Amino acid sequence: MTGGRPLPGRPALIVALGLLATGCLTLTPGQQDRAAEVRRFADATADAYRVSRTRVTIELATNLGIGARYRYGNLYLNVRMLGSPHLDAIVAHELGHYLLGHDTLAAGVVTPADWQRVQEERELDANTKAVEILVRVRGMTQAEAVQAVVRFLQEAQRTVDGGGAVPAGHRHPAAEIADLLMRFPDQR
Repeated sequence: MTGGRPLPGRPALIVALGLLATGCLTLTPGQQDRAAEVRRFADATADAYRVSRTRVTIELATNLGIGARYRYGNLYLNVRMLGSPHLDAIVAHELGHYLLGHDTLAAGVVTPADWQRVQEERELDANTKAVEILVRVRGMTQAEAVQAVVRFLQEAQRTVDGGGAVPAGHRHPAAEIADLLMRFPDQR
């Protein structure tokens, strides 16, 4: 609804998306193994930070350029990401949103520009938290963890350079890399 008016076709769209996300995805044995590893990583992170465990859902691939997202206790992972060499960095970033409490709208967000500004900061903070998670849960050195997140962002940069869009709420990947390296100056 917007302004109290129902959106035409919205219930049918919601039902269709629900059916796509729940019952039409068959994973190969290798994908099943990777999905189980993601679940173990998410559980180990929750245990390390003494928070409730988040659910992990593997979703059908889309052409929206979204590899993963975190929403209200749920980590949604695009099935294509199960084959990514950057899987740990992707998952750690989304778990960073969870640990940072990015479920709620920030106070004072009124305009789309406000939302973009706040969301960009959240994305930068989630990148930083991902480094911490990779160190604390995966046992990486800080240098390894920063490099893992930078490599993931470099892949995002290549996608943008190839004509892909910068996802809503994100800065250009090169700007996110620059921010991360400013936060970890010893790792430049």
